[in-house]
Amino acid sequence: MTSDARVADVVTELEAAGVSCLVMGGHAVRFYGLARSTLDVDLNVAPGPWEDLPKLLAQTKLFESQALVEGPTWRPDAFRRFRLGTLPDGRDEWLEFWRENHLLAPHDELRARAERGLYGGRMISFVGLEDLIRAKETERDADWQDIAVLEQFLDARWLAQARSHRASAADALRCLRSQAGFLGYLDAGYLTREHAAEALRCTSNPVTQSFLIPFAPDAPVAACLAPVEPLVLQRLRATAPAEPLHLALAEVVRRRYIAFRKELDRRDKDAIVRGRLGAR
Repeated sequence: MTSDARVADVVTELEAAGVSCLVMGGHAVRFYGLARSTLDVDLNVAPGPWEDLPKLLAQTKLFESQALVEGPTWRPDAFRRFRLGTLPDGRDEWLEFWRENHLLAPHDELRARAERGLYGGRMISFVGLEDLIRAKETERDADWQDIAVLEQFLDARWLAQARSHRASAADALRCLRSQAGFLGYLDAGYLTREHAAEALRCTSNPVTQSFLIPFAPDAPVAACLAPVEPLVLQRLRATAPAEPLHLALAEVVRRRYIAFRKELDRRDKDAIVRGRLGAR
């Protein structure tokens, strides 16, 4: 059985047992088109059955021929893992559940934005592409490498929707995150002052803002997710759009945003560790 089919079987069994779940992690990355190897099955689940997960799992075919073993976790209120089996190379295969963390919206919101598609021969549900990108904004460099490619996929999607008139140019531009996407919008003629100004009113991502500000330097800008130094913002407003300096400044903002998000993730983990140590 392929790993894709394995995930499809797992999700089907869980949903039959009443566990609402969305595939995230490496298998979601694969679903959206980025080839990568992954061993474990990562799922976001509704909070309702959280306490009853062991009982519900024991009722599925997944554990008919093996004991249910729950592995250790450093944040048990939000993350649980169960041994799903043994891989051909002898390593354990884990079924991992996320109920919440600082990178995830509530399950109902994720469910409303989820994408359903064929994977492993069955139709199953995945966290939406934008939510997957957000969930990968961790301190791990490997996650940011995934993000760099997923952002290009996201930009290509929105650009295609704008070209087919399924989305307005401004709606598409509010998600702009990659230099490849920026060049695509530029070539398509969508980076006008009007479209940029409209998008700036509703996008809080500093990378997106850095791409758009030179096209509408006097337009109001939505509150930003991460601080942008006043000098960088000033230079963006004074720089000719699509010139090398503009792209260099956008890269500065991107790198500082990554550093900012990595630090937030470290603080979140440190706070949990300190809380557990203090509770002992």
